[in-house]
Amino acid sequence: MLLAARGDLLSPLPTDISALASRASAPPSISRALDSLNLWEIQILEALVALPEPITIESIIAATSEDAKLVIEKLISLALVFPDEDQIRVLKAIHDSVGNEPTGLGPVLGLLSSKAIKKISDAPKNAQTVLERLTWGPPRGSVSDIKKPGVAIKWLLDNDLLLAVNSKTVVLPREIGIHLRGGKIHRELQNKPTDYRGREFTQSEIDKSAVGAIITLLHQIEELMKLWAGEPPAILRSGGIGVREVKKAADGLGVDENYLIFIAELSYICGLVTVDREEELLPTSTFDLWLNSTHDERWQLIVNGWLTTSRVSGLVGKSEARYISALGPEIDRAAAANLRALFLKLVAEISPCAPDLSALSQRVRWERPRRGVGLHTDIANWSSREAEWLGITGRGAISSFGSAILAGKDDSGLSKALPKEIDHILIQADNTAIAPGPLRLDLAQELSLIANVESKGGATVYRFSENSIRRGLDNGRSSDEINKFLTKISKTSIPQPLSYLIADVGKRHGKLRVGIGWSSYIRCEDESVVNAILADRRTAHLQLRKIAPQVLFTEIDTAEAVNTLIEAGFLPAIEGRDGALVTRKRSAARAISKTRPPRVIGDYEIPRDELLTAALRALRAGDRASAKRSGVPTTVASATPSETMAALTVAIKSKETLVIGYADSDGGVSQRIIDPIQVMAGVLVAYDHGNDEVLRFPVSRINGIALVE
Repeated sequence: MLLAARGDLLSPLPTDISALASRASAPPSISRALDSLNLWEIQILEALVALPEPITIESIIAATSEDAKLVIEKLISLALVFPDEDQIRVLKAIHDSVGNEPTGLGPVLGLLSSKAIKKISDAPKNAQTVLERLTWGPPRGSVSDIKKPGVAIKWLLDNDLLLAVNSKTVVLPREIGIHLRGGKIHRELQNKPTDYRGREFTQSEIDKSAVGAIITLLHQIEELMKLWAGEPPAILRSGGIGVREVKKAADGLGVDENYLIFIAELSYICGLVTVDREEELLPTSTFDLWLNSTHDERWQLIVNGWLTTSRVSGLVGKSEARYISALGPEIDRAAAANLRALFLKLVAEISPCAPDLSALSQRVRWERPRRGVGLHTDIANWSSREAEWLGITGRGAISSFGSAILAGKDDSGLSKALPKEIDHILIQADNTAIAPGPLRLDLAQELSLIANVESKGGATVYRFSENSIRRGLDNGRSSDEINKFLTKISKTSIPQPLSYLIADVGKRHGKLRVGIGWSSYIRCEDESVVNAILADRRTAHLQLRKIAPQVLFTEIDTAEAVNTLIEAGFLPAIEGRDGALVTRKRSAARAISKTRPPRVIGDYEIPRDELLTAALRALRAGDRASAKRSGVPTTVASATPSETMAALTVAIKSKETLVIGYADSDGGVSQRIIDPIQVMAGVLVAYDHGNDEVLRFPVSRINGIALVE
């Protein structure tokens, strides 16, 4: 069906069949249709343009192969060509799109072609050499002066085997070129796609690999958001974040920079992070909602964002002219989602086999030769890498979870495959703790305040350090609370070294305080600590001045002063104006501005069956309305709400056209000719003939209804 294959024809919906035909033959729509063809179909279309009229099925088969019949049927269904009695005609827009020299063939010679072809066998050897060079294109050649050509060129011109274009250019006529090609249009037919089947795995092996990737992905996104909540990266003037911010975040998470860019893009696409008013990237409230969802819900949100986005994270940094920034505006590609979906479809077709990536990139190019020109190999490589990171594939083949989400299922089955959440840890003697499975969310969040994640997988390893314990104290926890928490969730006793570490940091925390004075002040009851800070080279840039035996002053702001002291190995705490300690909840920072996910530059999607049905009804009604205007009632009888609902229900089932009296928002009443589609929550969805589009009408505003005969 034409409307199903060419979704752009429905936006907006044509008023009638003649308007549909006009739009279907317009160059922009033709170009979109050509973008959906594979290389073999493009070759048949090129042959149709290149062959002299009248073009028959027999002539196109002779110039290509027997397989051309099925392609011709598809091209007819797409309204790119149409049968006219015993011949096939091609739309003018197709000729314009293919060009004047299809497949390297020159202009048409006309009536002289048959006479000229007979002279080819008599051509001198040097003239035949010229013809051989021009046979497969390009069909044009250069001469120094057309008035004084060489012997071979002069003979060819005299015998109409070459045509003069201008004083320095000659061209091989199309009929001569086809004859020299043996009646063929292409040197090599691309009627069979390449095989890309690779190594085979069991579904269990694939799913195990995918589960590990999914756990890592969700954890790293969470850690990145927490990192940026505490230290939000600044946005460049040109948009996006700089190289230093990418490297800093990658080092902080202990991941590759390409992986960091990918998860940052995913977070941006899904609205987990946005640009705040201060031109900084900060997590949004959506991140908190995401964090409190199930692992399956989190994963599906991320995957769906990746499947539909037009952004290509692999382009970051890839530019000869200048650096392309992560999260910047320069990585949108209209063909990205289409090629990504095609890649996954091809991988799914051979699952549980993993594809040969080199052969698969060739197959992607064969399937969509006009889409993403120059990006086919890169898109295949990037999609393969990213699908593996996402867990859509495992070991290169489609996972059962990926298969479910690609099929549009609500339940991907991931929840059953993930290890069950646990509520305990095992504390080791080396100041580490092992969570032998995914920790319950509340426990994991609390533990992350007082320990750093050292490794993540089926089991998670946390490490306690002076800095991590201090972080917990900064967030309002006391030494006793930390001990009680660890005693409660650990199935092993707390080792003595860890107990000493918690107690020692707790004693020292808060003794050295930084507060807001003229700029910032630092005070400590232990004068030796104050002297050590003054003598430390790492604090020299603070330009500290001693204004009392236990007090230092700096013109640097409080945040930088605290961070400098921490890096120098001290344990400062922030003091309020009343002398009380201020809790620093750096990980709780959220963007104030509204979430602004990036735009999506996409293709027209395949219309749903309901929309196609409504569109057909609207087209037919448009034809009827233009042909039978006399059947439209001039007045509409009033109706009660119950009568209106009953009439709408009958009209939807019987696919009838109605006239309704509709009260506009300004109080006026107008008559609308509509085709009702469905009623949802007191709102009628219908095609409005006057506006040529599908609109929504609150049923409460419909005060009359009548049938169009």
